[in-house]
Amino acid sequence: MPGIDQVFWKNKNFVFRQIDEETILVPIKDNLGDMGSIYNLNEVGAFVWEHLDGKKTFLDIKNMVSEAFEISPKAAEGDLIEFVGQLEEIETILPGAQK
Repeated sequence: MPGIDQVFWKNKNFVFRQIDEETILVPIKDNLGDMGSIYNLNEVGAFVWEHLDGKKTFLDIKNMVSEAFEISPKAAEGDLIEFVGQLEEIETILPGAQK
């Protein structure tokens, strides 16, 4: 579980695209998309992805999700822990130094 002061960086080998009502992450290598590994993000996932900037902490993003989607901080934390774990597993994000 990430610490509340943990920050994350987006892996530059992934691009984020919004096409119509779909939001996707596409891994790139040598500027070519790996079409076999496209990841769809829901509205909350896209919101989180946009805020993973290496500056905002886990706590900052949890609070933003709770407020933006009108869910309890506890629910936001549980969902965020799961989502961040998934992003780490597929190496779309990299942990940064804690603030």
